[in-house]
Amino acid sequence: MGPLLFRLALLSVGLGLTEIGISALLGGSSAAWLLLALGLMGIFGGSVGFMAPLLGAHHGKEGR
Repeated sequence: MGPLLFRLALLSVGLGLTEIGISALLGGSSAAWLLLALGLMGIFGGSVGFMAPLLGAHHGKEGR
């Protein structure tokens, strides 16, 4: 349950940082690109955390 909550939190933080970064980018802030990059990395990390076990689940099973 812990890894699932960590992946969900990482995905949520990434989405939030991306939204803040986009709004700061439209406002002309200099830190907007950093927030946007961190948010996209969070989204990518959270998504890979969910997708890797789903796509690689058949590798650990024997007898197929």
